[in-house]
Amino acid sequence: MTVGPAPPRPDPALLAAYRAAEYVVPIGSRVCRLRIGQPVPESMQQWLAARGGAGWISACNPGSRPLTLLENLRRHQDLFRCLQAEGFDALVGYATDPAGQWPDETSLLVPDIALERLNRLALDFGQVAFLWLERAQPPRMWLADPGDPLPDPLAPPPSR
Repeated sequence: MTVGPAPPRPDPALLAAYRAAEYVVPIGSRVCRLRIGQPVPESMQQWLAARGGAGWISACNPGSRPLTLLENLRRHQDLFRCLQAEGFDALVGYATDPAGQWPDETSLLVPDIALERLNRLALDFGQVAFLWLERAQPPRMWLADPGDPLPDPLAPPPSR
C-alpha cells in the first residue's frame, strides 16, 4: 500500500470524540473496556505485561469520513492481512461512542508492534490517530504524522 499524504490536523471536537470513546476488546475470557488516559483493567495489565505493549488501530472511516459498511469491512480485512503478512497477531475489537453520535468502528489491538510502525500503518490507511498501550500506563492517543507520531496535545506526560 502506498503512503498517502498526512491527514489534516483534526479539529478539537474530533479529538474530544476520540478521547470520549470507549475501546472494547476481549482479553481471554474478559471483555476489556479502555478509555484514553484512564487506568486499564487488571486483565489488560497482565496481558500487556506479557507482551511489552500494544497498539490500537482501525482502517475504517479514513480521516473520520464515514464509509459504507462494505467499504469499511474491505479496509479492515486489508489491514488485518497486512499485519499478518508482517507476522503480527491482532485481536479484533471496536471503538464505540458513549454519546451515540458516531457509529461503532471495528479496530485491531496489535501486540508487540513499534510505535513508528503503527504510525506508518495509520498513515497508510488514512487514519487521524491511533492508541498506544504500555504496561502500567493508561492508553494514550497519538496523531498520525509523516515524520514521527505526535502525542495527544491535551494529554498529560506519561508517568515513569
